[in-house]
Amino acid sequence: MTPVHRMLALVVVSAAIGPMAAQNYFQQRVDTRIQVTLDDVRHQLRAYEEFDYTNHSTQALDTIWVHLWANAYSGRGSALCRQLDGTDRFDLHFANEADRGWIDSLDFRSGGQPQVWGYHPHHQDIAWIRLGAPLPPGGRVTIGTPFRVKVPEGRFSRLGHDGQSYAITQWFPKPAVFDRHGWHAIPFLDLGEFYSEFGSYDVRITLPANYVVGATGELQDAAAEEAWMDSLAQVPLRKAAGRRSKGGAFPPSSTRMKTLHFRQDDVHDFAWFADKRYQVRSSQVQLPNGHVVRTRVLFTERNAVLWKDGADHVKEAIAHYSRWVSEYPYTMCTAVEGTISAGGGMEYPMITVIGDVSDAEELDDVIAHEVGHNWFYGMLASNERDHPWMDEGMNSFVEMRYMRERYPEGGLQIGLPMMGRVTRSLRDKHRMLNELTYRLNARRGLDQPIDLPSTCFTALNYGAMVYSKTALVFDQLFAYLGPDRFDQCMRAYFDAWHHKHPGPEDVRNAFEQASGQDLAWAFDELLGTAHKVDIQAKALEGNMLTYRSTATTRMPFPVTGMRDADTLGVDTLGTVWVHTDPGRRTVTLPWNDADQVRIDASDRTLDIDRRNNSVRKHGLFHHAAPPSFKFLIGLERDDRRTTYWTPALAYNAHDGWMGGLALYNNTFPSQKLEYVIAPLFGSNSDRVVGAGRVMYHFDRLRSRIFENIHLGGSANSASLSALGPLSRWFLRMSPSVTLDLRNGAGQTRLRHTITYRTVVLQQHTQGTVDATNVDAMNEDIFHALTYSVREPHGLLPFEASLTALQHPAFTRLELDATQRFIYDTRKHRVTLRLFAGTFLRRDDALLRREMGWRLYWGSSDLLYDHAYFERQDVGRITAAQMTKYQGGFKTPNSLGTSDSWIAALNVEADLPIPALSLFGSWGAAPYVEVAQNGKHTSWRSYYEAGFGIRLARDILEMWVPLVYSKEIADQLELQNFTFLNKVRFVFALEKLDPTRILRRITD
Repeated sequence: MTPVHRMLALVVVSAAIGPMAAQNYFQQRVDTRIQVTLDDVRHQLRAYEEFDYTNHSTQALDTIWVHLWANAYSGRGSALCRQLDGTDRFDLHFANEADRGWIDSLDFRSGGQPQVWGYHPHHQDIAWIRLGAPLPPGGRVTIGTPFRVKVPEGRFSRLGHDGQSYAITQWFPKPAVFDRHGWHAIPFLDLGEFYSEFGSYDVRITLPANYVVGATGELQDAAAEEAWMDSLAQVPLRKAAGRRSKGGAFPPSSTRMKTLHFRQDDVHDFAWFADKRYQVRSSQVQLPNGHVVRTRVLFTERNAVLWKDGADHVKEAIAHYSRWVSEYPYTMCTAVEGTISAGGGMEYPMITVIGDVSDAEELDDVIAHEVGHNWFYGMLASNERDHPWMDEGMNSFVEMRYMRERYPEGGLQIGLPMMGRVTRSLRDKHRMLNELTYRLNARRGLDQPIDLPSTCFTALNYGAMVYSKTALVFDQLFAYLGPDRFDQCMRAYFDAWHHKHPGPEDVRNAFEQASGQDLAWAFDELLGTAHKVDIQAKALEGNMLTYRSTATTRMPFPVTGMRDADTLGVDTLGTVWVHTDPGRRTVTLPWNDADQVRIDASDRTLDIDRRNNSVRKHGLFHHAAPPSFKFLIGLERDDRRTTYWTPALAYNAHDGWMGGLALYNNTFPSQKLEYVIAPLFGSNSDRVVGAGRVMYHFDRLRSRIFENIHLGGSANSASLSALGPLSRWFLRMSPSVTLDLRNGAGQTRLRHTITYRTVVLQQHTQGTVDATNVDAMNEDIFHALTYSVREPHGLLPFEASLTALQHPAFTRLELDATQRFIYDTRKHRVTLRLFAGTFLRRDDALLRREMGWRLYWGSSDLLYDHAYFERQDVGRITAAQMTKYQGGFKTPNSLGTSDSWIAALNVEADLPIPALSLFGSWGAAPYVEVAQNGKHTSWRSYYEAGFGIRLARDILEMWVPLVYSKEIADQLELQNFTFLNKVRFVFALEKLDPTRILRRITD
């Protein structure tokens, strides 16, 4: 780009992309003609395109913005690559040049005259074209260009090839949308979809004659091709030879070429798929208005058994969506088995590509969802990038409705042993799947409002909020309005906005006008905020129900009346919808003889916790059924609280094998109050030991500062090494509070926390010495304040913490920072860790040796934070367990012990060999030298290096020191350490706590 063009681009960006003055609704039109040839050896497209751009706005346009989305695959600087990096998908970042994609050979002309054009200053997949003369309102301009596309490998995103199987999507220069808000020139993203103008497409595709092709539009003047496709639909099914089949070998490409001509009006995109191995199945459906739609599926032998009924799945989806939204207007709808990277499927006008599925029900589900996008975005062409819920979320609701009708006993499947019994009692497994997805983050305070741009969502919330929560909101609307009125609302929305660009306010207006209801509770609160709404039944007296609502709007909820003789959840007296005002209120119900009532008995609202929804007039348990005890694991029940149990087995060198029982309420989704207690009996110590923890999570905060607050405590006890006839054991108790600070919106977010905790550590010594009973206890009380920040995702994940630790003997400060550098697609990394610590205050009379800094941190666990097989002992293999803390050295030594300061740098480098790493450490600490003229304090540095074997990173590792500084070598020699004595291992049992693992999942 020349300096002049660069300056012009900056001017155009600021002037043209920004919002324009408000004006009445208008809609531009783009009619596109393309001739394209596939080179299946070089995996390239050579093409010529013309588009007619019609300006229906009231503003003259001197610039047209054009998307060149194939350039998103061209290098590491694209928005696509940066987004994939941020979600730990590094295939594109580290791809070979031959596997990437691009578009080039562009020469934009109008009327034969070259047009000035250039790239967006920040995005190579966006270009601007400066028109020779401004395009007036009502004017039309034709722009043409040749272009060449290198089709990337299919593992990156939507455009791609897998061998000679092609998914040709977002492949041609395409004008951006210009509406009353201005230009919408947006880079291609994997997580975040599109916004395009309607028009006509006339596309001619030339490729070897034995390719089977599915595409947007109607095939023109191709009786022979149609006959061939119909004949393929009659060919007996070819099944995969084995489970690892990838669809069969590619036959040689025909030397004869064919040109297929597709045309379609009133669509906003054109995609096509080609594979020489495709098998074909066809069907058709006649809609109530008499319109006949042909359905077709294209698939390989890999999943042929699942796909043999695929055309009927397409047919059923069209029939249901036509009944509930509006009749499908096109003559063809195709589903294609693909190998794309973008989730389970991706939609385009009249055709959709489907990824891997596990069974026929899931295939029907994914086909229905993707076919449904012909309505939600296909015809109701909202801005998917700015308001993704309008297509993904609304479509997910209709998909859920479809699956309820097609598979009333199907739905949530968890492919784990014993989980069948967990899901068997669920009333609506299709809805429950969405509820569990939403509650995963909502119950941890990590959810986000639905109506945000797609670029503001974390990857997990994109699915949980955009898809699942939106589907739940519209399911609540569906239950509240009833099927007939809801369908009237949906049809009113479609009738007003099909083949246009609706916004969120248009959905709301259509639903409120058609229903005659104020739906602020749905659109303002449930869609517009991250409020967790909880409606609690407090008391029932006569026909008066007292409830408490945490909503900020007047929200309707269903209330069901029951008698004592009836089973909970059976609608015996009826169900009424009550408009609940915020706060604690009382409402009159139509039943005087109800012994109990239940809010949301059919699970059709977004109530965040239904266990407080019941209230009885009489009995011991007024608000819930008695608590239950279940083995091992389960999903949260709506009517009662559950404690789970399982046998527990553990081992350490001092207590020996320990057996007992673990009791806990940890389930899915996360609980506000979580507890676990595991009393154990030691076979060697003959002592009751074990651990317990309780934690209360304030996960429903509506705070701009705090995302969550965790208040709780833990306790654990185990034996220590004996002192002759004296047995020793410890009891550790630690109350704590952790503040999770709220961050700004974004797909990659730093996690900031502040934790204050007190650690009370008691060491007991008991026994008899020379007929004298000994029963002594030493108690230490520590106070720790820690600020931590971490970014677990991306090419450069890091974490850092700053901790102030106080004890009567000292006050000290420590910095622990770790930076990782990912260097390949398998997430091998180089890890740098920096540790620095200093004493701010110390009382030498109280200070003990173990309170000092150390370069090597074996089993000397000052606060007893970690689980060890053996503490304070040497000589056995279990004593070789270590923790990477303080100096982080892996060679056992006592050098570098300090009561003033310490500094260390650790490096761990994964080799591109599974599980193998190299390590090196450097550390420094004060050194006191005794001479004839007194003591002199200076400092001394130490180093080490070796290799390690990782079976589970930071959890199960073995480290073998090979090289170390002379001082360390001398000490090892003095202590007669053999090679095996120097080998250390990490076994961080405390990191395997499933509750803490779940809480740390952010994406």
